[in-house]
Amino acid sequence: MNDAAAVALVLAAGLVLLGAATGYVQVRGLRALSARKHVPSDEHAYFRNRYRRRLLTGVILIALGGLIGGAYLSGMERRADQLGEPRQQADADPAEKPKMTDADKQFVRVWGVYWILVLVLVFVLVGLAVIDALATRRYWLTLYRQIKEDHQAKLRRDLAVYRQHKEHTRGGRISGNRLGGAEEES
Repeated sequence: MNDAAAVALVLAAGLVLLGAATGYVQVRGLRALSARKHVPSDEHAYFRNRYRRRLLTGVILIALGGLIGGAYLSGMERRADQLGEPRQQADADPAEKPKMTDADKQFVRVWGVYWILVLVLVFVLVGLAVIDALATRRYWLTLYRQIKEDHQAKLRRDLAVYRQHKEHTRGGRISGNRLGGAEEES
C-alpha cells in the first residue's frame, strides 16, 4: 500500500466516523425534541429541520468515506494508476503508444463517473452546510428581533411610568415638599 492509499483510507475512516457521530447526535436530538411537550411551533420546526439537515449531512459523510475507501480497497485506483503508466513510458516514441482495450475504456468511464459522484456529494455537503448556516442565521435574527422588540416595549413602559411619576410629583412636589415648605414660611 502506497502513501496515497494510506492517507485516503485514513481520510475515509475519519469521514465515516464523523458521519456516524454526527448522525448519532442528530437522532438523539430528534428524539429529545419529540419528547418535549411544550415547544413553540417555530422553534420546533427550526430544530426538527436542523436535525434532519444535519442527519442528512452525516449520511453523506458516511457515503463519501465509503466511496473514497472503496476506491482504494477495491483496487480501482491501482488499476487507474496502471493504465496511466504505459502511456508515460511510451511518450518518448509516439508510434509505440499502446491502444486502450474496450475493457480499459469502460473502466475509465466507470472510474470517471465514480469520482464525479464523489465530487457531487462534496458539493451537496457544502450546499447543506450553507443552507444550514442561512437557516440558523434567519432563526437567530428572528429571535434577536423579538428580544429587541420586547426590550424596546419594556423601555417604553418604564419611560411612561417614569413620566407619569414625574408629572405626579411635579404638580404637588411631594418629594421636594415645595408646597409644604412655602406654607410654613408664610
